[in-house]
Amino acid sequence: MSKKDNFSQAMYEMFGLGKAPEEAAEETEGVEVDDLPNAFPEAPAEAVGEQPAVEAAPQAAEPERPAQPASERKAERVSAPQAKREDDFFDSFGGRANQTVKRGSLTYFAEGTSMEGTIRSDSDIEIAGDFKGEIASNGKVTLHANTTSTIASADLVLVDCNLLGDAVVTGDVSINESSTITGNLRANNVICSGVVNGNLTVQGNVTLTETAQIIGDIRTETLTTSRGAKVSGKIDMGSL
Repeated sequence: MSKKDNFSQAMYEMFGLGKAPEEAAEETEGVEVDDLPNAFPEAPAEAVGEQPAVEAAPQAAEPERPAQPASERKAERVSAPQAKREDDFFDSFGGRANQTVKRGSLTYFAEGTSMEGTIRSDSDIEIAGDFKGEIASNGKVTLHANTTSTIASADLVLVDCNLLGDAVVTGDVSINESSTITGNLRANNVICSGVVNGNLTVQGNVTLTETAQIIGDIRTETLTTSRGAKVSGKIDMGSL
């Protein structure tokens, strides 16, 4: 008996697989070589130690997070910018003894503010509070309150106030009918509807409206007056 027959005999005796070698020999007589693989049935999966596939346990679904209310989402979006705006607002006031607020190209002294000293600025200055001292600006100075100061600026505007001090202005000066300058004034052009108690030295034109009153000498290139304007002093024209 061949080794193959011995193996078949052992499989038949131990596991009951296949057939006895004598029976298998009878069945394979006259079978072609190509048909031999079909002559022996396959062993069951349990006989060769194969294990049935184990199905994976279903994965627990992740619990859904509750939807965030729209109001909370909105708060998250605006909280940081809002905090920054509040910080900027308080920073604009903190640590400034004279309580000035810089608004872009304008330095503003609010009503109720009181300061004494020197102001030097490249921007426009607007004063509605109480100020005493010196003002030097490369921009326009606008006064809304009584001020005791010497002023050097590009332009000067007086609105319902009194200025006690001299002013040197490289541009234009405007004095409304409820304002007064007590001091000497140098400017390029002057439009006066109020009172100037001092001398005027003007390179361009002086315009005096019907409510204007000048108590002092005027030196100017040209002079325009309205009926009712008053001048108490000498007028020198065209000598500059």
